[in-house]
Amino acid sequence: MKYPKLFEPGKIGNLTVKNRIVMAPLAMGAAEKDQTIGPAFLAYLLERARGGVGMIVLENTRVDDQHGVAAECQASVARDEHIAPLAAAAEALHKEGVVFFTQLHHPGRETFSNLNGSEPVWSSSPRPCGVCQQETHEMTTEEVEEVIAKFTAGAVRSQKAGCDGVELHGAHGYLISQFLSPYTNRRGDRFGGSFEKRFNFVKEITEGIQKACGKDFPIGIRLTVDELLAPNGVQEYLTLEEGIKVCQACEKLGMAYINVSNGIYESFNSLSEPMTYPQGCRSERIRAVKEKVGIPVIAVNMVKEPWFAEKMLEEGLVDFVGLGRAVVADPEWAKKAFEGREGEINRCISCTFCFETLVSDTIAGKGPVKCAVNPRAARETLYPEFKKDGEGRTVAVVGAGPAGLEAARVLAERGFAPVIFEKEEKPGGQINIADKPPHKEKIDWIVEYELKQLAMKGISVKTGTEATPESVKAIAPYAVMIATGAESIRPQSIKGVNNANVLTVDEALLGKPEISGKKVLLIGSGATGLETAEFLCSQGNDVTVAEMLDAIGKGVYVQHYLDAMDKLSRYDVKYLPGHKLTEITEEGAVLEDLKKNKNVAIAADYIVLSLGVRSVNTLEAECKKFCGKTFAVGDASKPGRVESAVREGFEAAWNLK
Repeated sequence: MKYPKLFEPGKIGNLTVKNRIVMAPLAMGAAEKDQTIGPAFLAYLLERARGGVGMIVLENTRVDDQHGVAAECQASVARDEHIAPLAAAAEALHKEGVVFFTQLHHPGRETFSNLNGSEPVWSSSPRPCGVCQQETHEMTTEEVEEVIAKFTAGAVRSQKAGCDGVELHGAHGYLISQFLSPYTNRRGDRFGGSFEKRFNFVKEITEGIQKACGKDFPIGIRLTVDELLAPNGVQEYLTLEEGIKVCQACEKLGMAYINVSNGIYESFNSLSEPMTYPQGCRSERIRAVKEKVGIPVIAVNMVKEPWFAEKMLEEGLVDFVGLGRAVVADPEWAKKAFEGREGEINRCISCTFCFETLVSDTIAGKGPVKCAVNPRAARETLYPEFKKDGEGRTVAVVGAGPAGLEAARVLAERGFAPVIFEKEEKPGGQINIADKPPHKEKIDWIVEYELKQLAMKGISVKTGTEATPESVKAIAPYAVMIATGAESIRPQSIKGVNNANVLTVDEALLGKPEISGKKVLLIGSGATGLETAEFLCSQGNDVTVAEMLDAIGKGVYVQHYLDAMDKLSRYDVKYLPGHKLTEITEEGAVLEDLKKNKNVAIAADYIVLSLGVRSVNTLEAECKKFCGKTFAVGDASKPGRVESAVREGFEAAWNLK
């Protein structure tokens, strides 16, 4: 076996787990509106169980309907009506040989009042969450005791449903974490003050569960062992030293395992790392815990590939490897690793789109989380088994970017015969530009996966072949998918925009020409602009970023913004918000200072434009003349992001009749 440690059975409490792969809890928003596990959520869980994981920890499972709501469609054990659906899920998962825990959760201050009776959110102290920014109520001693009873009741319902154990969510700044931390716990009763008093909340929860469920019923805990708040200027918070003390105290209480994590909402990129973070970025903190406790340690660690999971086990870093986003992206991750098919894994690229949609959609009850590389995730009932009805019919796919490749993959799965035209010598489309900024190599995994899947079905990409209406018509296609992408905007209304010293972000990232040791003025501070700024800085350039809006990075998803600005802080970048490009000269550019209503001349060797993209679609109308089933997908239809390109390619191919 290629990964002997990964597929060795292991013990958690009195349970035997068939391998060392634990599906970590991720809020998916796939539960029913009454918070039960219905067909959609069960299908999501079963696909991952059948995909080979040894243990599943259910998402953050609600214990309090009044003050502990994190999302509308959130799994819950707050009421007796939740027991029967949970029991059905437990029975189905046990048939697949999976150990199944619920994760008992209360968000405390890290939620929103409109989800909790429009009242102030509850916490250990009145300090509001710096991200959620909700009015916060310091719980009375009686209210703390009430919530402790609700955790216990949730564990009892989990046990009645046949779950193998429970995991307490003491991580990421949620309520248990709030009580443990001196940053969020300034209480004067028995639940605040000294370490021992701050520990009382989780201690009394644990003892309550042990009394109600018996000491043989395993209780694990997911813990933030370091809040990582020093970069925010916070002086007093839960540091690694004290986090280890929490772990040791949990072991003394009889906990079955420690699931190590770090960060809270106010240090969010540490708990949901973006693409630029490497596999193993948490190793130092995990090792510090592992060296000090004797019970099993589980941890997620940005693991995307089996070889790294095996390495963690070989080195004794963990006893079980936690996989979160990795099995959202590919539910068969474990099965493929076991069978030596790791090259077929659809690897998570850590784009954080899942977390972005958790905030924008799921918490607000607008639908489940979305995965950028797996459109079926949490939508398995909407997209069940592929219809095998292609009957070998030819479909022309014009463009081998993410949209075109995903369309071709799904078409091939359905039994169609896709013919892929790509004018460039290398498939990938915009991915071949997006991978150029520092630490963005993971984005190439999308293309590698798609090409591998197509190659397994004997389908290749006709690179260096620009499609024309004639060449498409010549293959007599049953349907045509136009996936010709988009191109950077170069506004012709700006004087000097075609000067030799003006580049688009595409040209700058592709080194056409290579720029080093120059003064560069970059116009536009969207996500692409900020990444391009870092690329230019890494090449030794002196970079100034100008933005017409009143703030840099306005509208960029917060995780990407924080990540980009953190990396740019290592360079001497100058920022000019509220400045509009009006003219480009041989010496630089003229900007209008919108606040002062006056023009400013900026000296620069090069002007780099990051002003968005426009669709490239010259074939759709022509192809419709001879093929009524002609569709534009991805950026060729409407400029978007990787997720929308993959999803549109998937849906167009799925729905083709």
